[in-house]
Amino acid sequence: MFSKIQFKPMMLCTLAWILVILVIHFIPPLGLFVALFATLPGIILWHRSIHSFGLSTFITFIFATLTGNVFVMSFMIITFVISALIARMLQMRASKERILYMTTFVSSILTLGVIMLLQSMQQLPYAQELLQPYQAIVDQTIAMQELDKASQEVLNASVQQLAIQIPGMVVITLAIFMFVTLLIICPILRKFKIATPVFRPLYLWQMQRSIFIIYAIALLVGMATEPATTMNSISVNFQIVLGFLLVIQGLSFIHYVCAMNRLHISLSILFVTLGIIFYPLTRLIGLLDIGLNLKSMINKR
Repeated sequence: MFSKIQFKPMMLCTLAWILVILVIHFIPPLGLFVALFATLPGIILWHRSIHSFGLSTFITFIFATLTGNVFVMSFMIITFVISALIARMLQMRASKERILYMTTFVSSILTLGVIMLLQSMQQLPYAQELLQPYQAIVDQTIAMQELDKASQEVLNASVQQLAIQIPGMVVITLAIFMFVTLLIICPILRKFKIATPVFRPLYLWQMQRSIFIIYAIALLVGMATEPATTMNSISVNFQIVLGFLLVIQGLSFIHYVCAMNRLHISLSILFVTLGIIFYPLTRLIGLLDIGLNLKSMINKR
C-alpha cells in the first residue's frame, strides 16, 4: 500500500487542508472565502493517487480533532466526501451540471444530517431556539398594537413558517456555494492538466430518474411516520433537498419549451423567473419531466 503513496503531493495536500482548518478555526470570516477552495487539494491528489488521498484525509482529520471544534471537524468530513465525489465524477467525464446536482445533493444530506446530530448532542440549538429573539419581537408587537386574534395567529404562523424554511435555506445556500466553487476551481484544475467540463445551456440539463424514485419513497415515508420522529425528520430533509433539485429540473423544462418555440431571450428569462416565483408548480413540472420524460414527448410531436 505504502508503495502506491506519493508522499510529496500527499504532504502538500495535507498542509493545504491544515491551513484551511487553522483559518476556519481562528479567522471564521476569512474561512468563508477559503472554504471555496477547500476541495481543490483533494481533487488534485485524488487524480495523482487515491491511496495518498486516503492517507491525507486520515492525517488531516486527526489534526481537525485536536482543535476540539465540532464544526471544523464536520466541515472537513464534508470536504473530504465532496472532494472525492468531484474527482470521481471528473474521471467519469460527467457533465458540469450533473456534478453540481450530485455535490448539492450529497453536501445537503451530510450537512442536514450533521445539524440533526449536533442538535441531538445539544451542540447546536433547534430552529425554535434560534428564532426566540424574533418570537419575542412578535410577542412585543402583539402586546403594543393590541392586535386581534386573527392577526396574532398570522404573526405566530410566520415564525413557525420561518422555522420550517430553515432547512430549505440551507440547501439553497449550499447549491449557490457549490456553483461558485465549481466556477472557481475548474479553471485552476485545468492548469493541473485535469479535464473539466463547462456548463451546458439550462434546457439541456436532465437529472436521472432515480431522483423521482427517491423522492417518491421520501414522500411515502413522511406520510407513514409520526411527526417529530427521526425517520420523519430524515424523510423531510430528503424531500427538501430533492424538491430543490426538482425545481431546477422544472426550470430546465420551461427553458426547453422556450427554446423549442424559439422565443426571444427576454421572454425566456421572464418565464424562468416566473418559474422561480411559483416554485411549487415548477417542482411538480420537474417531477413530471423526470418521471415521464416530457422533453422527449415534446420532441416526438
